[in-house]
Amino acid sequence: MLTKSPLLLAFAAGTAVAAPASSSSTSSSSPAASASTLPGVLTSKGFTSQKWIKALEKAQQVVADLSFDQKVNFTDLRGDTHGCSGLTFPLPSAGVKEGICFADGPTGINSRYSTQFPAEVTTAATWDRDLFYSRASSLAKEYAKVGANVPLSIVVGPAGRSPYGGRNWEGFSAEPYLAGEAVRTTVTGFQDEGITALVKHFYGNEQEWLRIGAPQGGYFFSYPNQTIDSIIDQATARELYVAPFAEAIRAGAGGIMCSYNEVDGTFACENKEVLIDLLKEELAFPGFVLTDWGAGHTTLGSALNGTDYVEAGSVKGNIYGSFLGEAVKNGSVPEALLDDKIVRMLTPYFALNQGSLPSIDFNRYVASKDSASVARKIAEESITLLKNSNKTGRGLPLKDLQDLVLVGSAAAPAHYGILSNLNSAVYYAPNNDYTGFVSDGFGSGGSPQPYAKDPLSAFTARGQQENRPVVVDGYFVDDPEQGFVKTPFGQNISYLESKLAYSNATLVFTSAIAMEGFDRTTLSLANNGDNLIKYVADRHDNTIVVISAPGPVDMSQWIDHVNVTAVLFTYFSGQEGGAAMANVAFGDVNPSGKLPFTIAKNISDYDQGAIYNGSVGINPVANFSEGVFVDYKFFDKQGVEPLFEFGYGESYTTFNVSGLSLSKNKKSNPAPVRETNEKLFVNGKQTSGLYDYAYTVKATVKNTGSVDGAEVAQLYLTFPDSTPNKMPVHNLRGFAKPFLKAGKLQEVEFNLRNKDLAVWSVEKKGWVIPSGEFKVSVGTSSRNLPLSKTFSY
Repeated sequence: MLTKSPLLLAFAAGTAVAAPASSSSTSSSSPAASASTLPGVLTSKGFTSQKWIKALEKAQQVVADLSFDQKVNFTDLRGDTHGCSGLTFPLPSAGVKEGICFADGPTGINSRYSTQFPAEVTTAATWDRDLFYSRASSLAKEYAKVGANVPLSIVVGPAGRSPYGGRNWEGFSAEPYLAGEAVRTTVTGFQDEGITALVKHFYGNEQEWLRIGAPQGGYFFSYPNQTIDSIIDQATARELYVAPFAEAIRAGAGGIMCSYNEVDGTFACENKEVLIDLLKEELAFPGFVLTDWGAGHTTLGSALNGTDYVEAGSVKGNIYGSFLGEAVKNGSVPEALLDDKIVRMLTPYFALNQGSLPSIDFNRYVASKDSASVARKIAEESITLLKNSNKTGRGLPLKDLQDLVLVGSAAAPAHYGILSNLNSAVYYAPNNDYTGFVSDGFGSGGSPQPYAKDPLSAFTARGQQENRPVVVDGYFVDDPEQGFVKTPFGQNISYLESKLAYSNATLVFTSAIAMEGFDRTTLSLANNGDNLIKYVADRHDNTIVVISAPGPVDMSQWIDHVNVTAVLFTYFSGQEGGAAMANVAFGDVNPSGKLPFTIAKNISDYDQGAIYNGSVGINPVANFSEGVFVDYKFFDKQGVEPLFEFGYGESYTTFNVSGLSLSKNKKSNPAPVRETNEKLFVNGKQTSGLYDYAYTVKATVKNTGSVDGAEVAQLYLTFPDSTPNKMPVHNLRGFAKPFLKAGKLQEVEFNLRNKDLAVWSVEKKGWVIPSGEFKVSVGTSSRNLPLSKTFSY
């Protein structure tokens, strides 16, 4: 473990200095260093794209022509300027007229004039690479229209080590293969539109409690010595938490945000082993490292250990700019290292031709019909049917609208005060009872919306088309004769019960919330949702539950109730969520979402030690002792049967998977934007081709039912018993989602790469393919794998 005080800061071979007590002072000087002698300095080695090589050369020339003061000035970020979360100063000689603009957030621009997309976890539930790309491309187009260069939008950390993680919904999944495919495609989607893809948070940021040296809810470093320290062994780090970042880097990601937490004893944003040895050397990251807000502590600690830019809001204000200039002048920081920071910022700027972006203006209305269509498609394809009755006339899809009853405040917009009837787009207002349709999470990862199609409006519009009454208890009653009537829960119960007596279906809309700064303290549904479900199910034999939530919820109180005939899990579905729910409920869209996480039968079945929630104290530690056994891999290891397993999701039709075949693969893997420096060892010898294809697996998926629909075929790998690292019994290594007409079939193909067969060797400091018998299994969830074949390596 590295010491914290004083920090040991290695920046050149054989050279180290102690961090000064003040960010503006220095305690020693270092010998002059050229770029060629500094570890982690960006070079053209590894680029396969001439566009990026030329961009690097242009950036190097621009920096060579800058005066020292211009260099220093360009490292000084301004906060909350022109609507940007952070903004560099202009650099006219590089064509940077207003500065390089950083902007939140993951589900959309933080303005009322842009589309609110479904969250990343929702997008992951589609298991659809085309939609991963479309979401990113649509987001990027809107950021481009407001002149934002670098959206702070792509999250793979937190991965979701614990279901209680407060920001899990911002990321894709704790399964590194699914997250890796999602982030690879997302990076491409952003940068194809000329917008820099920044991926965060690197790495080990798996909880909100004490993430920044303050209790839950804190946003500032009150007590840096109380920041959580994530202790993660090298194999776990690379096989789970870092793996998606490697895919993003190969796709050419231009930015990485380092995280608040410590990693193995040192702040992530001042950690040489994390940012230089791993990120810039081993993974050959070609862009800039930006701190999270307030994650930079000292000038030398950040500058010498891999951080290129420090966001506004650090402990002592901005610790770069003049402070960094002084450190260079007195020899503590080599000027070649200062140059490299600017080169890393300008290289993606030139590669993506960002000089052609419009001026910065966050008041432009950039939401579009095309973006709304993409948002709705994602919301529709993500909805996961967890339970459905097979009895005629019960469950989903709904047969008609005869006296359909909607129950629960999560069906409707939250209205508060005299402004409620205005077009304020406030569809959820933070308050003590958390009422209203929950389309997104809160904090920097959330986004307002220009409008929200909540379930109430979607279902009542359908009812009005057919002149059918739709009753909503808990917020509104909609009746063709009465119009809208506000009915707080508990009032007008007799009217509700009279409708339940002869209605054909009752939909109960429930929710759970999540936000930055807080971990989830319960997996129960908000607003007394569990009791509401039981209340309705005790009185109606066709109760359909619709859940909007950031991740797993506790369903143990009602899931086996005989009258709960169907359950739809909708995640955080964005502005089009209500319309998507209606389309799925009425059968216009056949549900095809699959869980990107596991839902337990009982909350005690989850790993209870996955979040440190101890008292505030000096140097709190989170030991990631479970290794790679997270989510479904933990359940498999413990021999615990989940309620709904990872990859699970039902349909209105039926599918069959058959005809498994396996062969060695001689096809070449498409070249990435950037090759990494990761090492591969086979039979004890180092070789090349870590990302080359090794095997091809094929299977046939057939729609055996009477309804058109899509199915996700999933491939899992089992490692040989001789594998040095104890590996989970099943490891996702492929997926495909064909859409099939009723009765039709399609062959799907999975390509296994050498890295998919490899594990990390601490001894060799590289990836090793173990000898012995591998098994590939194919099916439709992590626990429904009817097909398998073995091969030896």
